[in-house]
Amino acid sequence: MTENAAPSNPDEPTEPTLYTVKETARHLHLCEKQVRWLISRGELRAYRFGNALRVKKEDIDAYVAAHQVHSV
Repeated sequence: MTENAAPSNPDEPTEPTLYTVKETARHLHLCEKQVRWLISRGELRAYRFGNALRVKKEDIDAYVAAHQVHSV
């Protein structure tokens, strides 16, 4: 099976639907402290499971879209 081949189970997600703060930071090229700050300010939606924070991929994409620069 090649690296780019489809997963054997079509119901299996190809990427996580919920990201940790660390994964979110890596995705946005920010540090974890900045991601936690965005969450605390309500700029980035997150979900708490016990002590763990998780961020949906859709919420990361919405944050990026909301901060798009239209003209330079």
